Amino acid sequence: MNRISDNLKLLEKAGLQIIEYFPVSSLSEAVKHAEKIGYPVVLKINSDIHKTEVGGIITSIHDKNDLERSWKQMLENLDKHKIKTKDLLIQKQISGIELILGLKKDIVFDKVIMLGSGGILTEIIKDVSFRVCPITEKDASDMINEIKSKKLLEGARGQKPANIEKLKHTIVKLSKLSAKELDINPLIVNENGSFVADVRIIKD
Repeated sequence: MNRISDNLKLLEKAGLQIIEYFPVSSLSEAVKHAEKIGYPVVLKINSDIHKTEVGGIITSIHDKNDLERSWKQMLENLDKHKIKTKDLLIQKQISGIELILGLKKDIVFDKVIMLGSGGILTEIIKDVSFRVCPITEKDASDMINEIKSKKLLEGARGQKPANIEKLKHTIVKLSKLSAKELDINPLIVNENGSFVADVRIIKD
């Protein structure tokens, strides 16, 4: 298992936008950093395991009291699943369209990049687009046009349109990352840009 904070640093060096985060190992550290970045925040285990299966992520923490309750609940969740760690992460919670963006190794085409609907929709609707790397901005634009979430990105139901240009740049930058197989889920896209919230490295 890899630490999320290490994975995020890798993508930050590659030029991707990362949602502000801090590794923490105590409640006092968590409170200090939450107040620094501003509520609401997310508390999660600093590991790229599947967090929802072990209760390793708690969202919508709005104040110090919420955070204290969430910290206690997190430790109980991890103890229940016999995960002995206090290596956690505090991260700013932002709103936007959730996508999944990933790099895969294909037997025929070698490295391919994948874009699709993210968050809880990933396994439900199987809405994905693929291209063989390396890609151009035109390829990235075509991938965006092929997924069902395109309508949400354009500003459906009165929402502000997402920053499609920043999303395209993110896709192209990730396609240039060498020797990695990974999933960014979610990639949160809003009017300000496209931001990596979590990344799981499958193979180095």
